[in-house]
Amino acid sequence: MTERPNYYSILTADVRYDKRLKKHADCKVLYSEITALSNKYGYCKASNKYFAELYDRPITRISKWINLLKELGYLKVEMIYKENSKEIQERRLYPISTPINSNDNRGIDVNDKGGIVVDGKDNITSINNINSEVDKESKKDRFDYDKFISWFNEITGRSFSSKALFKKYINARLNEGFTKEDIAKVVTFKASKWKDTEMKEYLRPNTLFALSHFDNYLQEAKEGLPEPQKKKSNTSSARRPERTEEEERLYQLSLYASEHPEIYESDTEGNIAIREELERLERNRVKGGGSTTE
Repeated sequence: MTERPNYYSILTADVRYDKRLKKHADCKVLYSEITALSNKYGYCKASNKYFAELYDRPITRISKWINLLKELGYLKVEMIYKENSKEIQERRLYPISTPINSNDNRGIDVNDKGGIVVDGKDNITSINNINSEVDKESKKDRFDYDKFISWFNEITGRSFSSKALFKKYINARLNEGFTKEDIAKVVTFKASKWKDTEMKEYLRPNTLFALSHFDNYLQEAKEGLPEPQKKKSNTSSARRPERTEEEERLYQLSLYASEHPEIYESDTEGNIAIREELERLERNRVKGGGSTTE
């Protein structure tokens, strides 16, 4: 976890009085935290996971706050990649004292030791002057989509070809701080569960990488890893008994149905098959007196 800062934080006048943030007080608190974490390097390296744990909020909520601050011009986001690699090394958040679209745009100054310099005249502070724009076009090509789609089709048994569809969802997740390994983990895990079932048609980017699903799928994938790779629990609670193959199938289908209510609203061949399978498994569960709830 990122080390808690000893530096003071700053809430600039522009952010404090921005009417667009009137209903988003948490965004102001997050901005202030980012300025504190930016004292050391001139930018903030903390991940969405760090902020989620700090404020006890879902990662998706943190992502929305950061995107809002970015859209309003109060944050600049830059991805740093490993040398000669397409793997993201870190994300840098630069707080901006005045909105990027303002004529008075400037970053928050830092001294030679990394601390924030306060401008007493207009109560504006900031971190490094941002002298260079991120090359957005070059960033788009750092993820090898051709190779990824080929791998995706092989492991899922699908035949996608549109890079635009994958880019839309994968770029969004990478910008939130998730990694290529996280994305591959979700694909591998869900393919192992859905490939040979009626769920196969949902092995697609707009389902696996959607904002409302991805984090849950990733947690599910991590929990489904072999025991040596699992993160050890700090609790002494008893392990949940292993489900039978049919119980696991019912659990997975029920979980999916809860996240995709459209299967009850659309009579496509796939949705009908899923509903019928759920009914069959549920009948078997009732007859056997079992339960798939945790």
